[in-house]
Amino acid sequence: MAGCGALGSLLASRMIEGGLKVQVLQRKGPHFEALKEKGITIEIDRKGTRRTFPLEAVSHDPSRLEKTRLMVVLVKSYDTQNILASRSILEDEGVVLTLQNGLGNAEKLSDGFGGDRVAAGITNYAAFRIGPGLVGWGGDGHIYLGAWQKGRKVEWVCSVLGKAGLSVSCVEDPRPFLWKKVAVNATINTVTALTGMENGKLLHHGHVLEMMKNICEETRQAADRAGVSLAVDDLWEMVKDTMKLTAGNRSSMLQDIEKGRMTEIESIAGEILKLAENEREFPCTRTLYSLIRSIDLSRFPE
Repeated sequence: MAGCGALGSLLASRMIEGGLKVQVLQRKGPHFEALKEKGITIEIDRKGTRRTFPLEAVSHDPSRLEKTRLMVVLVKSYDTQNILASRSILEDEGVVLTLQNGLGNAEKLSDGFGGDRVAAGITNYAAFRIGPGLVGWGGDGHIYLGAWQKGRKVEWVCSVLGKAGLSVSCVEDPRPFLWKKVAVNATINTVTALTGMENGKLLHHGHVLEMMKNICEETRQAADRAGVSLAVDDLWEMVKDTMKLTAGNRSSMLQDIEKGRMTEIESIAGEILKLAENEREFPCTRTLYSLIRSIDLSRFPE
């Protein structure tokens, strides 16, 4: 597991519980120190019940890890390039699977590992970090994944994850799924990051919903230019369903803002804007991108 934040910790704990050996590559900090010393502790219900799962964790030293057939990547999108230094631990017939937010991650991993060794997917499992080494369960979900390069067989990845107890499906082409997830992130995460609202509270503000619906349409147009056809009505219904199902969740981008971390706005709204034909297109996406990017730059000057 490359990147063991909230979601990575939840998935890693499920894999360990399902009998898989999990080793973690995690950036230095209090969370890494807790993982290294105690393992992952998951608060598995709202009563505060906790379980701890020991594992091996290293920081930026992949040579200490055993070779692996499967590497799951869940680092922040702006750290994807750093994962290429760990390519030596992937077996010759191994697969690196990105379940990250945003676009562009599979392309970067393909450049470093080779396109035939990359799989991409999305997941709506939910988790949140309570403290160093301690993660809260936010809800079970599903994983959709497929080979990035057409013709590559990755069904064994689905089998491994499924036998470990995760809900997973193999798809022929992961790109439509990635774009649907981007639509969710571009509409929900950006707005919650600026308003401080939990996901479900957005449903009670009509003027906000109208803007979010416009972002869905802008995302659909961008996807169409990228060769991925999405139905805007279905996309909007999916976004609303996500807000309902994750009503109590605080989005990952909101958590980043609150914790003073850099957001993933570039790999989400930034990637959508790359497909605009001029600076007047995609005005709603552009406005939210500019505001959140300004917050990032105020904290992390270039």
